[in-house]
Amino acid sequence: MPRLLRSSLVLLLLLWFGAGTALAQGTGRQAAEPFGAVLALGDAEAHDAHEGDHDDHGHDEHEHEDRAHDDDAHDDHAHDGDAYDDHAHDDHDAHDAHDGEHAHGTGGVRLLVASLDGPELIVLDAAAGAIVGRFTVPGPGTAHQLPNAQLAAVLHGDANRVTFVHSGLTTIDHGEHADLLVGSPYVLSTVNLGREPSALFAAGNDVAVWLAGDGGAAWLDARLLGVSLDFVEVAGPGPESAGPGGALAVVDGHLVVAGADGAARVHDRRGSAIAEFGGCPAPQGQAVLGDVAVLGCSDGVLLVTSAGGGVFTAHKIALPPGGPDGARVRTLAADGGGPLVVGDFGQGLALIDVVARTLTTVPLPAAPADLRFAEGGEVLLVLTTDGDLHALDPATGGVGASVRVTHAAAAGEARPSLAVWGEAVFVADPEERELVWVDVDRMEVEARWSLPFAPASAAVMAIEGAVRH
Repeated sequence: MPRLLRSSLVLLLLLWFGAGTALAQGTGRQAAEPFGAVLALGDAEAHDAHEGDHDDHGHDEHEHEDRAHDDDAHDDHAHDGDAYDDHAHDDHDAHDAHDGEHAHGTGGVRLLVASLDGPELIVLDAAAGAIVGRFTVPGPGTAHQLPNAQLAAVLHGDANRVTFVHSGLTTIDHGEHADLLVGSPYVLSTVNLGREPSALFAAGNDVAVWLAGDGGAAWLDARLLGVSLDFVEVAGPGPESAGPGGALAVVDGHLVVAGADGAARVHDRRGSAIAEFGGCPAPQGQAVLGDVAVLGCSDGVLLVTSAGGGVFTAHKIALPPGGPDGARVRTLAADGGGPLVVGDFGQGLALIDVVARTLTTVPLPAAPADLRFAEGGEVLLVLTTDGDLHALDPATGGVGASVRVTHAAAAGEARPSLAVWGEAVFVADPEERELVWVDVDRMEVEARWSLPFAPASAAVMAIEGAVRH
């Protein structure tokens, strides 16, 4: 590419990022420093200019102006020193990356990993097998993937904060293909949405966060992240709705929120409740299939269905009799093209047919630790507490292939969790302080990366279809 054209493209990128920063509110800190050769694009001039534009990005560590929570101990504006050091550290804690013949399959994939015990995040490049960003944040948290996979979110429940992280990956569209530009990851914003954010639902442009301390929720437009701090505040009906149990989902343009009082309420875009359904004690876990939101309850699942025009109905499916003591549905997963919503249940799965309104249980060799759909919904991945990862038929729950990825989890241990991107699944293992990459097609371990801390969870950040140079 001629030098003049390269310089013009770089200038356009700088102007674009600068405009986003001008719209954002608050003070900023410099983005994470790159690891030089690890992120080299081959076009050093363009890459260096792209790195530099992150100096203009604010981290937007703001509270919503209208909130009056007792958060003085975590005042985002009071940290002018090193307490929230949003800079990459010059170290290389990840290693043992797989060789280059498979690395191209994850060329546009980075992983945000949250620490189980400390106020720290890292970003790991899957192709290089190296840490490319490291951030100090308000507290320990859980990482969540977002529909716009350039971004990921971390919920810091104890610190009453949510952190949004940008992968540092962008593209230049050439019509028939898009070139991937690899820059430094950075904290897009750290915000106060309410007290004790503890569950997140994201689909399309909707991001919703359950606030256990308020019994309500915050509803955001993902397109405005890093540009505006505005969000829809969905207030809880009273103290009885606050507590550790909570689930939420967006269906047909409405937000369904289930609180600790056992009631599920449907809210419009203004945050006003338009319908209420009881019968879901201790809600936990959610998934959406079509026009049906499925919420996990201590005694079954609640189906909240949109009939269109702002009209909703609810149906409760009770747990089957004779189940193990304490068995319930806590984790749910759905794929838009699949026939069923799948949940955990004791030492097995619950297959939920939202049309027939049935719940069928399927046994597994051990209790599920986490479950996700992969390969466009064709495969259901279930990580069990004995350390095995299973590829299942989503329609029947039958196990097709399995691979050992970690040791068996003892009672009371933090359980490993999954993050999925296409044909790759990444297992965050807190006991071994590892991130394990498994190829779903072959059900083989491709790489194991040692981490500088015990991971609570991981989220994929990527741009699909871009070509890395």
